[in-house]
Amino acid sequence: MAAALLAGILSGCGYHFPGEGSGLPGGGKRVVVTRFENRTHSPGVENDVMEGLLLEFARRGQFQVVRDQAEADLVLEGAVTSLETRPVAFSKSDETLQYETIMTVSASLRDPRSNTIVWRVSSLRETDSYGAVSQTVVASSSAFLSQSNLNANDLNQLTDVQLSESQRREALDRVVENVSRDLYNAVVEDF
Repeated sequence: MAAALLAGILSGCGYHFPGEGSGLPGGGKRVVVTRFENRTHSPGVENDVMEGLLLEFARRGQFQVVRDQAEADLVLEGAVTSLETRPVAFSKSDETLQYETIMTVSASLRDPRSNTIVWRVSSLRETDSYGAVSQTVVASSSAFLSQSNLNANDLNQLTDVQLSESQRREALDRVVENVSRDLYNAVVEDF
């Protein structure tokens, strides 16, 4: 009862949760999500972003995703402008212990009938970090348990290179998920 009352009060004040805006900029309910341009040196990252965006739109269910621009009210298009992985923590002997993955994207919504841009964001940036050696991965942490495909026994079986690559891929997946969520929220909130 109290939750319903609080929700009613907050909605009366114009408050709503992120990503639950009333519509897309420029109006409409049908959107085409195009494959983003890949301006990085990482092949396939544009496919990851497109898949992430399609999953986010489907998960939210607020708008209809269509395949053909002729059926769409709006077209979501953009570019993965950078993707980098850089070391951020080192041991006393200069061994890399932790890396950070950074992705930057730009996106726009275009009205296909008038070919005008109705919304744009440039340089949306997401980051995630990961351990590069088994000593830096805390297998009992809630983050590891909820986000990793590995278990504690796997850590002892993998070389540092194998572990780092596995952790790198999982960090990239989290970055793509965050980019997709934040782009969706930005579009719906018209930020």
